[in-house]
Amino acid sequence: MNTSALQAVHAFRAGVAALGIGIGEFESSPPDSALARRAFDAATAADPGMADAWLGRAAAGEHTAEVLAALHRTADAIGAAARRVGLPPGALSSTFATGLYVDYPLRDAATAHVAYAARLLADGAPDEAERVLDAAGPAPIARYQRAVVAARTRRWPDALAALDGHADWDDAVLVAAAATIAGSAAAQLGRFAEAARLLTLAAEGPVPGAAAAARYCHALVLREQGDEERARVLLERAAPSYPPAEAALRDPSHRLVLDPQDGCAAAPDAPAAGAGEELLAAAADELARQVGLREVKEQVARLRTTMQLARVRADRGLSSGSRSLHLAFTGPPGTGKTTVARIVARMYCGLGLLATDTVVECSRRDLVGQYLGATAQKTSAVIDSALDGVLFIDEAYTLVQEGLTGGDAFGQEAIDTLLARMENDRDRLVVIVAGYDAEIDRFLGTNEGLASRFARRIRFPGYSPGELAEIGAALARSRDAVLTGDAAEVLETCCAGIADRLDRLGNGRFVRNVIEAAEEERELRLVDSGLDLAGVDEAVLMRIEAADMARALDGVLGAAV
Repeated sequence: MNTSALQAVHAFRAGVAALGIGIGEFESSPPDSALARRAFDAATAADPGMADAWLGRAAAGEHTAEVLAALHRTADAIGAAARRVGLPPGALSSTFATGLYVDYPLRDAATAHVAYAARLLADGAPDEAERVLDAAGPAPIARYQRAVVAARTRRWPDALAALDGHADWDDAVLVAAAATIAGSAAAQLGRFAEAARLLTLAAEGPVPGAAAAARYCHALVLREQGDEERARVLLERAAPSYPPAEAALRDPSHRLVLDPQDGCAAAPDAPAAGAGEELLAAAADELARQVGLREVKEQVARLRTTMQLARVRADRGLSSGSRSLHLAFTGPPGTGKTTVARIVARMYCGLGLLATDTVVECSRRDLVGQYLGATAQKTSAVIDSALDGVLFIDEAYTLVQEGLTGGDAFGQEAIDTLLARMENDRDRLVVIVAGYDAEIDRFLGTNEGLASRFARRIRFPGYSPGELAEIGAALARSRDAVLTGDAAEVLETCCAGIADRLDRLGNGRFVRNVIEAAEEERELRLVDSGLDLAGVDEAVLMRIEAADMARALDGVLGAAV
């Protein structure tokens, strides 16, 4: 063995150990993906033909085009280096996104070819993806990926041909996802009975994203058949996790259309020029209506200008550089981060950067499963629901829990899946993470890939007492209520007295709770007054007085102790 080969083997052993796997003289240690990536990178530099080192780079979270192409090129050698150092088969496993519903383990020659094909498809090269799949053989995952390529390119008969006999596969996840694609393809071809049978099976399968898509597509089939009542039942079941179903519920004219993206409902076209201008104007108006947030408004305006000019330069053939659309919103709770995320989504849609202004809100409990492997599926299902829009992850820092022996493997799996999908679906997904400044710093520091993707940060300051009183008045107006001047003053004075507690109380959320409580106090006061409520003046019914506000504050603050 020459010097380079020895260096590669030594670096490979070090990379394996950094993943928390002990072999030989290299004892296991807490997983350190950054250290593992550096070690495996050194191994591939010393021996570019060491397939297992490329597999190690993928296992450490590096699912770049370079790594996947190298795995495809060296696939026949997968397992050789692992056997040499005594590593059991499958130890260097990670997952890759197929592009529809399923993230699949990357661990051997066949899945190396399939993973690269999936990446080529995501990069807009379906013909090359087809050629790469020829090397993967007849394995179910290869046939599934071939069906994904066909669905993405609207070749519905080819999708059905690739999935012929899928019900006999021994992987329940693949079977359910395949049934969704096959059912959707049958629907596109007008074979409604076959579509209904397949989609009914898929809807009860173990893949949440595929189940929601199956219910949605089946509903559109029923709508085509004139059965609106049953269609709405399915749409209501799908809607909580599948935005297209919500759109179909709102609009009975939403019908079955050809779709290359998810097998049934198209990734919507970007808005026409006039509609885009309307969205931008609506976003600007809503931002202007927000109380305070001067610096936030300036940063959002700067973001809009930057993106507009980048598009103008690109349209004229000028270099504009690649700019990340992902954002980090930092600051205390209740300062408008979720509202501004919706405004940014509308702005991005108006600029043509996203096809919809959908915002899917989630947190750790929506992304992390109860066992390893379930997290990737759960995270991917949430991401699927946010495609062509914005995924807003509140309290993102909770994804990685501190103080756990060996680290938080579940949270890390969610982050690895998120990063892979942000790369593979970079033209269809914008992610906004939110939380306190210091906590977001810690979160971004857990993975090298996070910091580079969330390079732009918008900081949200806490509100002043006067701004909180103004927010209270606006909230009251939105609920057909009116704060008297004295009531607003009571609220402002109280906020000034508890300024050091406002972040913990939730700022704007605290004020919302107070307004709701003040309305209850007003109702009690009116009932106790003995007034003839049937004939009482409307202004009296709307007015929140100082006494109502004082009692509401006492109740809300007392409950918060």
